[in-house]
Amino acid sequence: MAWQPDIWTGDVRRVLYMRLVKEFGPLEDWEKTHSPGRNLDQQFEDFCAAFAKAVGAKSGEAVQIQIRFAMPETAKGSNWGRQAQTAILNKAAALEAGFIEDKHLPDLQAVGRQPSLDQL
Repeated sequence: MAWQPDIWTGDVRRVLYMRLVKEFGPLEDWEKTHSPGRNLDQQFEDFCAAFAKAVGAKSGEAVQIQIRFAMPETAKGSNWGRQAQTAILNKAAALEAGFIEDKHLPDLQAVGRQPSLDQL
């Protein structure tokens, strides 16, 4: 399989969240947790599909997954596992673009990973 560069660069994420704010407003204005509501959901679906095509993402759903990483945590919190970097980078780009505010960021407690036996 040929190497494919990561399309989700910092620049692509920043453009995504700047366009979201321009087209649908900041998260504060959204009525739903995963789409803007206000009779804009079909336009949002179309936006995600067009953005995916423009940047080479697999689908509009792939764009929506990136956006979900920027959303506030639920009361139960999140376990990002190996997706922590993706979540952090999306939250940073969304914050920079004005899509989310500081109050939407989670309270984090860093927990180091335990080395495996072969690393000792």
